[in-house]
Amino acid sequence: MAQAQNDSNLGSFFQKRDFGHYFYADRYAPMTNIGIGPTFLLGNFDIGTERNDIIVLAEPTLGAQLPIYYWNNQTSRFAISIPLAYSVWFDFTEERTSPVLNTDYTVSLPELNYSRKLKESKLNNIGFRFIPLFHESTHIGDEFIISKLKDTIPFSRVNVSYQTFEIATVLNDPYNQKIKNHSLRAGAKFLWNRKKGFYNVDSNEMNVPMQIEPSKRWIEPYVQYQYQNPKSKLSNDRMMFVLSFDLHLRVRYGYGAFSLNDDGKIVNDNPGEAYQFCYTGMAGWQFIKKDHSLSNTSLFLKAYWGLNPHGQFRNLPTYPWMSFNWIYNI
Repeated sequence: MAQAQNDSNLGSFFQKRDFGHYFYADRYAPMTNIGIGPTFLLGNFDIGTERNDIIVLAEPTLGAQLPIYYWNNQTSRFAISIPLAYSVWFDFTEERTSPVLNTDYTVSLPELNYSRKLKESKLNNIGFRFIPLFHESTHIGDEFIISKLKDTIPFSRVNVSYQTFEIATVLNDPYNQKIKNHSLRAGAKFLWNRKKGFYNVDSNEMNVPMQIEPSKRWIEPYVQYQYQNPKSKLSNDRMMFVLSFDLHLRVRYGYGAFSLNDDGKIVNDNPGEAYQFCYTGMAGWQFIKKDHSLSNTSLFLKAYWGLNPHGQFRNLPTYPWMSFNWIYNI
């Protein structure tokens, strides 16, 4: 009986799990993350009078994973948590108001993670994530709305708010250890309400009449990879080199993204609703504590190419962004 007790942890409430962590390149990772960097922005989405082709934007995120329950034994681990995050996208270089362009709110109720060690295999373990209810709601910035109401370009406030469930599997979880490791995760999010879609529109908030079709696509699959190596030439006693990649097949929203061409005519820059690949790559370091354990703090260089990932701006097919990111994962 004593041996059985030593081999098994009957479970603990409010204990942080040491497995199933989000990859750094995951946009929805519930981590505190401050990113600052340049992008190419369409002129009509820059409310400043200068209308710069390249502007520097900030994307701070306040995120956390609230632990509910953790259980493990020699071969298996299981945890229940509640991840939540709040992010802001704003143009802090605009001299008059430093306007907030968009805010995102996300929460999952709850998140279930399970991992099992594999014997006689080249893979150390296999894990599963199941989120029965993921909610995201977004809100466009007031300064942006005010500026658009003064324009003659068609524009409407779109309420992006939806619920999904998510299923994912991960191979070779490092279990938050300072080891050389390759991890791979694949999964997908599925809309609960396909008829409602990802968004809805209030016709009273249009500055000119325009037709907005509801979204029809309802699945967003993804593949992610993460590599870490404390013995890399880019690592030392104080930091471990990390690479993280995310490939998402996301739904580009089908309502119009209108602008003025060189002749002063209104053109629609949105080719319609479709699936679009979005790429995220990050390279940087996770810091190491004096006791040689891994710190919660990391520093990365990030590159993104794909549709604009922020709120109702997901109708814009092209959004390149490079940034420096400071991350704190609690």
